[in-house]
Amino acid sequence: MFNLKRNCIAITFILTGITSHAQKDCKLQKDLDSIKVYTCHTDTSRFKSIVAEFTLRTTIEQLTQLILNVPNLTKWQYNTIEAQTIKEISSSEQIYYTVIEAPWPVTDRDMVVRIKTKHDRNNRSLIITTESEAEALPKKVGYVRVPSSHAKWIVTQKNKNQLQIKYTMQIDPGGSVPAWLVNWVCAEAPYRSFKNLKAIIERKK
Repeated sequence: MFNLKRNCIAITFILTGITSHAQKDCKLQKDLDSIKVYTCHTDTSRFKSIVAEFTLRTTIEQLTQLILNVPNLTKWQYNTIEAQTIKEISSSEQIYYTVIEAPWPVTDRDMVVRIKTKHDRNNRSLIITTESEAEALPKKVGYVRVPSSHAKWIVTQKNKNQLQIKYTMQIDPGGSVPAWLVNWVCAEAPYRSFKNLKAIIERKK
């Protein structure tokens, strides 16, 4: 993978999950390491949405702790070079800020995200949603603020130590990055991120 392609991936993905709207014509782009990534056309954006499906050998409690550990995002989210909590609203909701590295001459992206987690009564399923809040923090010189992103994790406990995860994402990276380039590389970033996430979780076993 040449350098421009590798780095532009970072523009298309920020862990934050995203709810895709009116998904259709989904195409399997990646099927490696038990991670499947699809790209889908949507009726509401010129950028394709993403659907990823994979399993994790962990518990819902451990996954929740990992996802809500914002500074730790730099260890597994692809090309995320800065992550910090801006406001902790409750044990299940917070607002955070991230910076995603991009290659010259593409400007680095930053974004402000509200993340929420919701467990069922028996703690056997988990919904994680993220929504960008571009105006929640003043824009910073040297970055392009991501104007719109939406994501959703649907997590189901398959057995004692295995989770089934479906992740959907829709993002507009902002700026002048052409849609065809974003759509071309967008499957690689979630695959790399979830592969990193798997590795972190497995090292803790």
